[in-house]
Amino acid sequence: MAFRNRFAALAVILLAITFFAISAVAATDGAAAARYVVAQCGWHAGQDASWFDSSADKFGKSNYCQTPESADPFEGVHLISQVKNSAKTVGGTRFASWRWQAPAGTGIVNIHGQRWQYLRDGFQHRLGGVPPNSSFVPFLELDYSDGTKRDFWQGFEPYARAFEARLVCYRPSDKTCDSNGTVLAGVRSLTISIDDAVRPTAQAGGALTGSGWLRGSQSLIFSNRDTGSGLRFAQTLIDGALRAHSEMNCAKTMVSGQWRGTKMQPCPTASTGTQAVDTRTLSDGPHTLRHCAFDFAGSSGCTAELPIRVDNNPPAAPKGMVVEGGEGWHRVNGFKLAWTNPDQGAASPIAASLFRLTGPDGYAGGPWGRDGSGRISGIQVPGPGEYRVKVWLIDQAGNSNEAHAAEATLRLDNVPPTGYFVEPPEEDPALIRVPVADRYSGVRGGNIAWRSADGGSWHQIPTRFLGGEQLLTARFPDDLPRGSWVLRAAIADAAGNLTVTDRRANGSQMTVRTPLRDETLISAALSGGRNRSGRSRIEIGYGQRARLEGRLTGPGNQGIGGVDLTVTETSLPGSRAGQRSRSVRTDSHGYFSLWLARGPGRRVGVSFAGTRRLEESSSGLLDLKVRGRLSFRARPKRLRTGQRIRFSGRVLARGARQPARGNLVQIQYFEESARKWRPVTLARTDRVGRYRSGYRFRYITGVARIRLRALLVPTSRFPYSGAASKPVQIRVRG
Repeated sequence: MAFRNRFAALAVILLAITFFAISAVAATDGAAAARYVVAQCGWHAGQDASWFDSSADKFGKSNYCQTPESADPFEGVHLISQVKNSAKTVGGTRFASWRWQAPAGTGIVNIHGQRWQYLRDGFQHRLGGVPPNSSFVPFLELDYSDGTKRDFWQGFEPYARAFEARLVCYRPSDKTCDSNGTVLAGVRSLTISIDDAVRPTAQAGGALTGSGWLRGSQSLIFSNRDTGSGLRFAQTLIDGALRAHSEMNCAKTMVSGQWRGTKMQPCPTASTGTQAVDTRTLSDGPHTLRHCAFDFAGSSGCTAELPIRVDNNPPAAPKGMVVEGGEGWHRVNGFKLAWTNPDQGAASPIAASLFRLTGPDGYAGGPWGRDGSGRISGIQVPGPGEYRVKVWLIDQAGNSNEAHAAEATLRLDNVPPTGYFVEPPEEDPALIRVPVADRYSGVRGGNIAWRSADGGSWHQIPTRFLGGEQLLTARFPDDLPRGSWVLRAAIADAAGNLTVTDRRANGSQMTVRTPLRDETLISAALSGGRNRSGRSRIEIGYGQRARLEGRLTGPGNQGIGGVDLTVTETSLPGSRAGQRSRSVRTDSHGYFSLWLARGPGRRVGVSFAGTRRLEESSSGLLDLKVRGRLSFRARPKRLRTGQRIRFSGRVLARGARQPARGNLVQIQYFEESARKWRPVTLARTDRVGRYRSGYRFRYITGVARIRLRALLVPTSRFPYSGAASKPVQIRVRG
């Protein structure tokens, strides 16, 4: 029997190789049937199997397959055939089986699962298929006990009508098998692959399949059939694009990202229903309709393509609609319109037109209809003014939409505009203003001109028309010599009517005297440090602040208060800050002052941008220098002649960058006899301002007390001026 089991295992392997080879050929030829997979007794799925007992009630069954969703999907699941405790023996060839039957038109092509068994002498656990036109053929015949749940896999060629898991007494029919003790055979976690060679059929009817013009939402009634895995989807396609989708209620579960059936025939074999398609999502004209049914294996069956016609959209607006004689202002009340009909393409042709009038004082008239298309004549407006006419079209299907209208303007006017000069504002004496008005067509524009009060030719000024304010504006030239000048305005309305005036509202003639703007002067100075009074150039100590003070004056040295001045600080080379500006406001007498921020040296300027009444001005540049600061140490403080003294320190650089090549620092000693500082040595700072140096006193005898200091040598690459450290005294003994 062990030989038989080894032979069966070899047969399983050969069948698997044969199955994969056949599958590869089928895939290459495109002739393989559609396939679906059924999950049984695991993955929270139940079983769709029948149980059979060929004995006289000697066998029993036990099944637990569908665990709760919150539990392990394989915890304790099983399908078992077992000998009842009451049965002492079982007759030969008698068996119990779990059977999975493939639906009509399908066949099982492979099976994968887990099996185990507890057997006594004479019993076998047999797993096998039922080929077409044949009976049960096992691929595994196990006659030993094995409680471990072991995987098995088997392919069927060409297919099996059913799969069975049997517990059988394999002795001859005149013999018996002793069943004293536990005898059972179990399977679980079955994956059954089934080929479905029969495509579903589809039938469709309803309003959507009608022969007339379709519009709006239309319904389709379907009646679909299938003989294998059952119907899963019903889909309606128009021009090959999916427009409606219905999903059937199928027994399925998701396993590893793939839908698997939980029954051998997961879906219903017949399905009827209604689907709605909004034809407004389709273009106007002919289309092709097809309804398809899909089974669980992925096969589809479709109706023949059916032509349908759709027209949901009203005609487009008339093309190139014009008013005969133009859209300008007319003096005769009678208008004609002409246009070109838009191309309807495959949609229904145009039959008529509608038009509506709107105008001043809320006038609204229409709509009025006209048969035919392309031209409307004899349109009259109720009086002077501007009117809008809208024209839209109607097609033979009855579609029309006023939103698809062409518009034109009808204008009628014969009344000239009005206007007058107003006095320039005190803060802007060069601003010339002419309020204008027109009762009907509205002011189109105008121009303003000037000439000498003594006569001469007129000179036009660039003029703006502010339509929202109904105002002509211009700026009177501010470069004319002292004198008196007369102004004139010419005002035109949209109808071409013209009005010329040189009068104010009170009837007096409009005149202007020059000059228009007053001169200004800025005086400014710096103070701080030892400089108590303001100067244009000062020097302050490191970390000190300077104060900027000054005054803005106008004619007669009168202070100008309440205006903003711009203070610009331009840093010297090497500063981290670039140019920066800030504002300062003058007081009621024109004075201003502010404190400048601490930091390196800079140049300071003050400017006034000017106003419509005051000319711009600026101060000269003010020079603010800042003395540098450095530390100095000498070690040791007491030494003998010939010993080396070390100098060190740092150059401070608030708001500045150390020069790339460093700053020069001169080490000096104080010569008492000359009362002067003399150089000892030079040192150069590093990237962060530190410096180091050394010196040996060689020719000193006796005891000498020497004062030393460090001096920052000024450079154009560093925004601080020269500075000396505090002196340090050392003693040298010779």
